[in-house]
Amino acid sequence: MAIFLAMLPGAVTAASDDEPVIASEIPEMPQPVRTADLDRWALQVTGWTPDTVAELAGFLYEAPGHGLPALDAVADYLLNPDEAFEPRAAAASRAALQYTAWLEYGLIDQDTLTLRLLTDNEASRLVARLVAALDAGHVEQAIAESLPAVRDYDILRREMLRLMMLRPIWPQIEGGDALTLGDTGARVDQLRARLAAEGLLAPGWSSGDAFDMRLDTALRRYQGRVNLSPTGRLDRPTLRQLNITPQERIAQLRANLEQRRWRTRQLGERHIWVNLADFHLEAWENGQLAREHEVMIGGQTSSTPEFSEEMQYIVLNPWWGLPSSSARARFASIRRNPGIVNSHGFRIYNSAGEPVSVYEVDWSRWNDRWPYRLSQPPGPTNPMGEVKFIFPNRHNIYIHDTTERDRFVRTRRDFSAGCIRVQDPLALAEWVLAGQADWSRARIDQVVSGNTPTVVWLDRRIPVHIAYWTVVGEADGSVRYLHDLYRRDGRLVAAYAQAFATATAAGEAGRTGVFDTIAALR
Repeated sequence: MAIFLAMLPGAVTAASDDEPVIASEIPEMPQPVRTADLDRWALQVTGWTPDTVAELAGFLYEAPGHGLPALDAVADYLLNPDEAFEPRAAAASRAALQYTAWLEYGLIDQDTLTLRLLTDNEASRLVARLVAALDAGHVEQAIAESLPAVRDYDILRREMLRLMMLRPIWPQIEGGDALTLGDTGARVDQLRARLAAEGLLAPGWSSGDAFDMRLDTALRRYQGRVNLSPTGRLDRPTLRQLNITPQERIAQLRANLEQRRWRTRQLGERHIWVNLADFHLEAWENGQLAREHEVMIGGQTSSTPEFSEEMQYIVLNPWWGLPSSSARARFASIRRNPGIVNSHGFRIYNSAGEPVSVYEVDWSRWNDRWPYRLSQPPGPTNPMGEVKFIFPNRHNIYIHDTTERDRFVRTRRDFSAGCIRVQDPLALAEWVLAGQADWSRARIDQVVSGNTPTVVWLDRRIPVHIAYWTVVGEADGSVRYLHDLYRRDGRLVAAYAQAFATATAAGEAGRTGVFDTIAALR
């Protein structure tokens, strides 16, 4: 049995960029429950008083601030003194179950981007939480326990309220060639107005003024804030980012708040979180941020996927088994200069896994199925560096050191072939191996000072979660909207917007609209 979290059977949801599908038509998707099934759970939420019903109504009015569909019609009904208390209490049970379910688990499913289904176990957990809160005489306890335990959730909520209240009008910049120092014209004026709206450029210019160093500096600051290369040129990626409308920002922010709700699942007492869009890694322990590291990720043609797996071991002084894309280019260099093999310590293996000399390579098979593999032992030129962190997965992605450490100073860091390169990897290795016998930082440093490959299995596996969030809240309360490097936001935003619109339409139909079956909505 599964409960349809949005309570809107047959709702349209975007399954691709091109064509919406009906959620109920997707093969093997659990079907929405009928009102009677919802009532079965709602009837277990008892103990309402006029005060707790009114308290719940106050929280329901806050739903849009969480990026959730409005529940104002339900809240209005709960506060209506002309209605009998018993039906208002029954409506409160269903509304509280719906609202806490949205807060806890989200409106859409993380993997399918279709309307989220609530399992019996999840529903039972929410019911127990609500009953305990009502026994204590306050609904707030249940609401607080349902909120995402993510450090920037409240920051994003405040940003949502700001955008909803202000509904700013941001100047648009016309399309055209890139702009840089010395350029003039209407588009330069538009760029100034847009950066001023961002608070990055003080007034004091005149229409027609040339693109000067003040504008260059403001544009670089903006580019750095959104993780674009701070070139000071108004190029196409920067123009696209600047021309996102306030309405589109609200839709993006709603989708990012939804992503925070997905993170509420059990992440692990000790876990690693990587936000690809921000080139950033966090190590968490007992609910506290323990370490932060900058990372490099895959380029657009070799984009790093999003997934979760458990780290099982690390390798100090690792070998590098070149992926086919890299090996092909290396073999082309070796063909021109066989001495590269010895200078870099490469090893060549045939299709049977047998080592062969560079002078035994059959180059006549270059345009055929290439039967050779290339590996490199530990050493100063090995791109894996001194350590790699292994969490086996179908994508063959791992975290590792790099010999290109100077590139961490760059703002945009999509340089890898898909794996994640981490800054200060030995400090991360120390955190990973903390508490593991005989693996102090001194021991780690001793091992990596040599060239012997060493595998260290973890006593406790560490979950690794790789995500892609394009809106992040900073410790000072500010919000950064990041460049959508991989163009992944579109599908998520569209799917959430469709579910949001469908649920909003039902909520506007009245207090029963949120909960009734599709038959009642026709």
